Amino acid sequence: MSEISVFKSIVVFVLCYLIGSIPTAYIFVKAKTSKDITKEGSGNVGTLNSFTVTKSKTIGIAVLLLDLLKGLVPVYLILYVISLDYFYAPLGASGIILGHNYPVWLRFKGGRGLAPGAGIFLMLNYFVVIGWGIVWLLVFLIKKKVLISNTIATFSLPLYVLLINLFDFLVVGSSGKGFALSYFTIFSIIITVVILSRHTEVFKKDISHKF
Repeated sequence: MSEISVFKSIVVFVLCYLIGSIPTAYIFVKAKTSKDITKEGSGNVGTLNSFTVTKSKTIGIAVLLLDLLKGLVPVYLILYVISLDYFYAPLGASGIILGHNYPVWLRFKGGRGLAPGAGIFLMLNYFVVIGWGIVWLLVFLIKKKVLISNTIATFSLPLYVLLINLFDFLVVGSSGKGFALSYFTIFSIIITVVILSRHTEVFKKDISHKF
Protein backbone atom coordinates (compact mmCIF):
# COMPACT_ATOMS: atom_id res chain seq x y z
CA MET A 1 0.00 0.00 0.00
CA SER A 2 1.46 3.39 -0.99
CA GLU A 3 2.14 6.24 1.42
CA ILE A 4 -0.73 8.22 -0.07
CA SER A 5 -3.06 5.26 0.40
CA VAL A 6 -1.96 4.89 4.01
CA PHE A 7 -2.66 8.57 4.63
CA LYS A 8 -6.03 8.31 2.88
CA SER A 9 -6.90 5.23 4.95
CA ILE A 10 -6.14 7.08 8.18
CA VAL A 11 -8.20 10.10 7.12
CA VAL A 12 -11.19 7.94 6.10
CA PHE A 13 -11.06 5.89 9.30
CA VAL A 14 -10.75 8.89 11.62
CA LEU A 15 -13.49 10.88 9.89
CA CYS A 16 -15.83 7.89 9.95
CA TYR A 17 -15.02 7.25 13.61
CA LEU A 18 -15.95 10.84 14.45
CA ILE A 19 -19.20 10.57 12.47
CA GLY A 20 -20.04 7.29 14.17
CA SER A 21 -19.29 8.74 17.59
CA ILE A 22 -21.97 11.46 17.28
CA PRO A 23 -24.13 10.46 20.29
CA THR A 24 -27.56 10.77 18.71
CA ALA A 25 -29.48 9.14 21.55
CA TYR A 26 -27.62 11.15 24.20
CA ILE A 27 -28.42 14.44 22.41
CA PHE A 28 -32.11 13.65 21.89
CA VAL A 29 -32.70 12.34 25.41
CA LYS A 30 -30.85 15.29 26.94
CA ALA A 31 -32.93 17.74 24.90
CA LYS A 32 -36.19 15.96 25.77
CA THR A 33 -35.71 15.15 29.45
CA SER A 34 -32.41 16.76 30.57
CA LYS A 35 -31.34 13.26 31.62
CA ASP A 36 -28.00 11.59 30.89
CA ILE A 37 -28.91 8.42 29.01
CA THR A 38 -25.65 6.76 30.06
CA LYS A 39 -26.97 6.86 33.63
CA GLU A 40 -30.58 5.92 32.88
CA GLY A 41 -32.24 2.64 32.01
CA SER A 42 -29.72 0.17 30.63
CA GLY A 43 -27.16 2.94 30.14
CA ASN A 44 -26.97 2.05 26.45
CA VAL A 45 -26.75 5.03 24.09
CA GLY A 46 -29.11 3.66 21.48
CA THR A 47 -32.65 3.42 20.16
CA LEU A 48 -34.24 1.08 22.69
CA ASN A 49 -32.90 2.88 25.75
CA SER A 50 -33.77 6.30 24.33
CA PHE A 51 -37.37 5.09 24.04
CA THR A 52 -37.27 3.50 27.50
CA VAL A 53 -35.99 6.68 29.13
CA THR A 54 -38.19 9.20 27.28
CA LYS A 55 -41.28 7.00 26.71
CA SER A 56 -41.47 8.73 23.34
CA LYS A 57 -41.90 6.74 20.13
CA THR A 58 -40.95 9.86 18.17
CA ILE A 59 -37.58 10.07 19.95
CA GLY A 60 -36.99 6.35 19.51
CA ILE A 61 -37.75 6.45 15.79
CA ALA A 62 -35.66 9.60 15.29
CA VAL A 63 -32.66 8.03 17.02
CA LEU A 64 -33.08 4.82 15.01
CA LEU A 65 -33.23 6.61 11.65
CA LEU A 66 -30.35 9.00 12.36
CA ASP A 67 -28.12 6.22 13.67
CA LEU A 68 -28.95 4.14 10.61
CA LEU A 69 -28.03 7.10 8.40
CA LYS A 70 -24.74 7.46 10.29
CA GLY A 71 -23.81 4.11 8.80
CA LEU A 72 -25.45 4.40 5.40
CA VAL A 73 -24.50 7.92 4.27
CA PRO A 74 -20.70 7.82 4.78
CA VAL A 75 -20.42 4.44 3.02
CA TYR A 76 -22.59 5.74 0.17
CA LEU A 77 -20.42 8.84 -0.17
CA ILE A 78 -17.23 6.78 -0.21
CA LEU A 79 -18.51 4.40 -2.89
CA TYR A 80 -20.68 6.55 -5.13
CA VAL A 81 -19.86 10.25 -4.60
CA ILE A 82 -16.14 10.42 -3.83
CA SER A 83 -15.72 7.12 -5.73
CA LEU A 84 -12.85 5.76 -3.67
CA ASP A 85 -11.72 2.17 -4.06
CA TYR A 86 -14.02 -0.37 -2.40
CA PHE A 87 -11.40 -0.99 0.31
CA TYR A 88 -12.15 2.36 1.94
CA ALA A 89 -15.88 1.66 2.36
CA PRO A 90 -15.61 -1.29 4.77
CA LEU A 91 -12.62 0.41 6.43
CA GLY A 92 -14.73 3.49 7.08
CA ALA A 93 -17.62 1.27 8.18
CA SER A 94 -15.40 -0.24 10.87
CA GLY A 95 -14.59 3.27 12.07
CA ILE A 96 -18.29 4.16 12.20
CA ILE A 97 -19.19 1.16 14.35
CA LEU A 98 -16.21 1.69 16.62
CA GLY A 99 -17.17 5.34 17.04
CA HIS A 100 -20.82 4.54 17.75
CA ASN A 101 -20.01 1.86 20.31
CA TYR A 102 -17.09 3.67 21.90
CA PRO A 103 -17.57 7.44 21.38
CA VAL A 104 -14.76 9.65 22.60
CA TRP A 105 -17.31 12.30 23.64
CA LEU A 106 -18.97 10.03 26.23
CA ARG A 107 -15.82 8.45 27.67
CA PHE A 108 -16.20 5.56 25.21
CA LYS A 109 -19.63 4.57 26.53
CA GLY A 110 -21.95 4.24 23.54
CA GLY A 111 -24.51 2.05 21.83
CA ARG A 112 -24.45 -1.52 20.53
CA GLY A 113 -24.00 -0.67 16.85
CA LEU A 114 -27.13 -2.28 15.40
CA ALA A 115 -28.67 0.78 13.72
CA PRO A 116 -25.48 2.08 12.10
CA GLY A 117 -24.56 -1.52 11.31
CA ALA A 118 -27.85 -1.93 9.44
CA GLY A 119 -27.14 1.23 7.48
CA ILE A 120 -23.65 0.02 6.61
CA PHE A 121 -24.76 -3.40 5.42
CA LEU A 122 -27.63 -1.93 3.43
CA MET A 123 -24.88 -0.34 1.33
CA LEU A 124 -22.23 -3.08 1.43
CA ASN A 125 -24.49 -6.13 1.21
CA TYR A 126 -28.21 -5.96 2.00
CA PHE A 127 -28.41 -9.76 2.31
CA VAL A 128 -26.78 -9.39 5.73
CA VAL A 129 -29.66 -7.16 6.86
CA ILE A 130 -32.21 -9.61 5.42
CA GLY A 131 -30.58 -12.53 7.23
CA TRP A 132 -30.39 -10.58 10.48
CA GLY A 133 -34.05 -9.61 10.16
CA ILE A 134 -35.20 -13.18 9.53
CA VAL A 135 -33.36 -14.53 12.57
CA TRP A 136 -34.57 -11.61 14.69
CA LEU A 137 -38.19 -12.22 13.72
CA LEU A 138 -38.03 -15.97 14.36
CA VAL A 139 -36.52 -15.47 17.82
CA PHE A 140 -38.96 -12.68 18.67
CA LEU A 141 -41.95 -14.84 17.71
CA ILE A 142 -40.69 -17.46 20.18
CA LYS A 143 -39.30 -15.36 23.05
CA LYS A 144 -41.22 -12.06 22.64
CA LYS A 145 -38.15 -10.14 23.87
CA VAL A 146 -36.45 -7.46 21.79
CA LEU A 147 -33.06 -7.69 23.52
CA ILE A 148 -32.90 -11.47 23.20
CA SER A 149 -33.85 -11.23 19.53
CA ASN A 150 -31.23 -8.52 18.96
CA THR A 151 -28.53 -10.55 20.67
CA ILE A 152 -29.15 -13.90 18.96
CA ALA A 153 -29.55 -12.28 15.53
CA THR A 154 -26.28 -10.42 16.11
CA PHE A 155 -24.42 -13.54 17.22
CA SER A 156 -25.52 -15.05 13.89
CA LEU A 157 -23.73 -12.35 11.85
CA PRO A 158 -20.63 -14.49 11.11
CA LEU A 159 -22.95 -17.09 9.53
CA TYR A 160 -24.31 -14.52 7.07
CA VAL A 161 -20.77 -13.54 6.06
CA LEU A 162 -19.83 -17.21 5.61
CA LEU A 163 -22.86 -17.84 3.38
CA ILE A 164 -21.96 -14.83 1.23
CA ASN A 165 -18.51 -16.33 0.70
CA LEU A 166 -20.00 -19.70 -0.25
CA PHE A 167 -22.69 -18.57 -2.70
CA ASP A 168 -21.89 -16.18 -5.54
CA PHE A 169 -25.47 -14.99 -5.92
CA LEU A 170 -25.26 -13.44 -2.45
CA VAL A 171 -22.31 -11.23 -3.39
CA VAL A 172 -23.28 -7.57 -3.83
CA GLY A 173 -21.21 -4.75 -5.33
CA SER A 174 -18.73 -6.90 -7.24
CA SER A 175 -18.79 -4.43 -10.14
CA GLY A 176 -17.62 -1.61 -7.88
CA LYS A 177 -14.22 0.04 -8.23
CA GLY A 178 -11.55 -2.16 -6.63
CA PHE A 179 -14.08 -4.63 -5.20
CA ALA A 180 -12.65 -7.67 -3.42
CA LEU A 181 -14.71 -10.13 -1.44
CA SER A 182 -11.77 -10.48 0.94
CA TYR A 183 -12.15 -6.80 1.92
CA PHE A 184 -15.83 -7.30 2.65
CA THR A 185 -15.14 -10.48 4.64
CA ILE A 186 -12.29 -9.13 6.76
CA PHE A 187 -14.01 -5.88 7.65
CA SER A 188 -17.38 -7.60 8.20
CA ILE A 189 -15.69 -9.80 10.80
CA ILE A 190 -14.16 -6.72 12.45
CA ILE A 191 -17.52 -4.94 12.43
CA THR A 192 -19.20 -8.05 13.86
CA VAL A 193 -16.66 -8.36 16.68
CA VAL A 194 -17.10 -4.68 17.63
CA ILE A 195 -20.90 -5.07 17.66
CA LEU A 196 -20.72 -8.30 19.66
CA SER A 197 -18.39 -6.66 22.17
CA ARG A 198 -21.34 -4.55 23.31
CA HIS A 199 -23.73 -7.54 23.41
CA THR A 200 -21.77 -9.77 25.79
CA GLU A 201 -23.47 -8.34 28.87
CA VAL A 202 -26.90 -8.70 27.28
CA PHE A 203 -26.12 -12.27 26.30
CA LYS A 204 -25.09 -13.21 29.85
CA LYS A 205 -27.99 -11.49 31.59
CA ASP A 206 -30.86 -12.09 29.18
CA ILE A 207 -30.04 -15.35 27.44
CA SER A 208 -28.59 -17.49 30.25
CA HIS A 209 -31.46 -16.64 32.61
CA LYS A 210 -34.27 -17.17 30.15
CA PHE A 211 -33.36 -20.39 28.33
